Parts: sequence; structure tokens; C-alpha cells
Amino acid sequence: MSSARLMLLRAILAVPVLFPGASKAPAGEADRIEARIEIFGFAGLHVLTNRTTVEEAGDRYSIAMDLDTRGLARVFVDLTSHSEVHGRLARDTARPDAYRAEVSRNGIDRSYGVDYPSDGAATNVSTPPSPGWSLSVPAELIRGTVDQLTAYFLLERQLAQRGGCALVVPVFDGRMFASPILNPRRSRPTATRTSPARPSSAR
Repeated sequence: MSSARLMLLRAILAVPVLFPGASKAPAGEADRIEARIEIFGFAGLHVLTNRTTVEEAGDRYSIAMDLDTRGLARVFVDLTSHSEVHGRLARDTARPDAYRAEVSRNGIDRSYGVDYPSDGAATNVSTPPSPGWSLSVPAELIRGTVDQLTAYFLLERQLAQRGGCALVVPVFDGRMFASPILNPRRSRPTATRTSPARPSSAR
């Protein structure tokens, strides 16, 4: 896993610990949480800024996250990222409808997206990395997956309802597939399986 991707996972993992103690809006209004997390690395160097908004209204939820590398970290990985998802809530789960991400890394822009029909399928709608190429992902591999924002949102909900968990969630973000074990007692998520979507030439 690349250093930029590891920073992304750590940034997402840091968000749920803020949720249980966050204030809630009055009954009948949308619950909205806004968090800003500054991540520092070795010797106190400023590495990353994470701004995340989570909103629940009725049986709907939405999450938006912005990431920006800071300071010397930008010399090695100049990363800006905006990702968002919206979907439906059930008693014990959350199911995304659509996930989108715009990522700029070292001057290279990428657009990722996944749509989730109601039958449990997942459709990769990411923009190909270059003309003449497509991101080929077997439908059976990503069926039943969720995006990474929803995965950690599921962890937060289970923590709030049960007080603790070790949760296995299959994740696909338009490029990478993984089945991470999400456990807030660990310093980082443990991926049991990770593989990139395989580029193939469009004919």
C-alpha cells in the first residue's frame, strides 16, 4: 500500500473516535457532525489535514471528506482529495447509493466513482486513467462492497450501539478492493485482502 493511501486510511480511521461524544441536533432535525483533524508525523511535522462532515436525516446519510498534505509531506506526496457518499440507513447497517472521489496526487488528477443499485451490486463508474484504457473489475468481486467512508461509518454505528467491535467490511473505492478488519483498538486497519482494479485496453 502506498504511503498516500496509508495516510488516507489513518485519516478516515481517526474520524469515528470523535462521533460518540459529539453533540446531536434536536429531534426532527438533521444530525450533522463536522470534524477537522490535523495529523502530525515524526518530530511533530505537520503531515495532513482532514476535514470531514457526516450528516444523518431520517433514513438517509451523507459523508464528505477533504484531505490535504501539509508542510514537508507535500514535497514527497502532493495530495488533495475530495470524496463523498450518500446512501440509506437501516437499523443495523448503512447502504451507499453513490460514491465519488476527485484525487490530485503529484499533479496527476484521478476521478473515482461507484454506484450501488438496490440489488446489492456495485458498478464501477471511475474515469479511465488514460484514453483507450478502462478499469476492468469482475462484477462478482465487488458485489456487496461499500466505499471506505461508509465502512468506517458502519464501524462508528456499531461502536455506538454495542460499545465495541471487530468488523470485517469488503471495500471497493473504484480502484482498490480490500477486506479490512476494522478495530478501533488497533493503531491501523488490517487488510486481509487488497488488490487494484486491473486496467485493460478498450477495444
